[in-house]
Amino acid sequence: MIARARCHGSCGEVIQGFIGGRELLVSCPVDLYSEVVLRDVPYSCIDQGYKKSRKALEKTFEFFGLPREDTYQIEIQIDSSIPVGKGMASSTADIVATVKASAVFLGKRINPEEVAKIALSIEPTDSVCFHGLTLFDHLKGEVVEPLGKAPPLNVLVLEPPEVLDTLKFREVDYSEIKRKDQPRLERALRLLKEGIRTQNSLLIGEAATISSIANEKVLEKPDLLAIIRCAKEAKAVGVNVAHSGTVIGILIDKAYTDAEVVKAALENEGLLQRFERVYLCKMLV
Repeated sequence: MIARARCHGSCGEVIQGFIGGRELLVSCPVDLYSEVVLRDVPYSCIDQGYKKSRKALEKTFEFFGLPREDTYQIEIQIDSSIPVGKGMASSTADIVATVKASAVFLGKRINPEEVAKIALSIEPTDSVCFHGLTLFDHLKGEVVEPLGKAPPLNVLVLEPPEVLDTLKFREVDYSEIKRKDQPRLERALRLLKEGIRTQNSLLIGEAATISSIANEKVLEKPDLLAIIRCAKEAKAVGVNVAHSGTVIGILIDKAYTDAEVVKAALENEGLLQRFERVYLCKMLV
């Protein structure tokens, strides 16, 4: 028996912060993927590695009322194009793809909310298991509101060499700092909703930029304000960040500019020197 499934990653978040008294996020889904293949084998695989995906496999079997022991002869293979440790949901994508593949393996149906609950039982998660932009409580695994589809946007990903240990990062309580920016984040959410409703990429970009600047008090990105200024001058619609990671995304609407124009502007200002990779993704909507 062979079963496979995949899950996309994200270039950080469109917005993240305190909204309505709790921390919520909207992931920025992009076309980078983790694909998981499960295969029945005649030997034990419990020491194979992929610890989080192994937990996801076991928890999915338990969700369907099956014993953990039934997973011991299932081999996990993961093929992922998502950078690790940069805030691009690589870990969540592995887990979600494993849960979905496990359901396929068992011939069962599982909805995105159930997938999110299983993923959250392993670690705080992103909203990459949902279609469209989704306002999500990543600490409780609750969908607060499906927001719908954004207009077609590209994301110029600025990926630095630095990684972030998210477990250590989450050990620090930034809630008081984030609470002070709640009015700003609630405004960003209103802009985001209006941008989706009217298919106005400028409003979506403005929302992302507001959230990225607010997050500087929590996790500073070198040269972020200069990047925002330069991207705006090159007619990008906005800048988003990984709020618990190191990547920066430049949101680009082809109606206003081209990725090469934005990239050249950033190069001319010397703002790309610290990045290990710069590449274009499509926002999935």
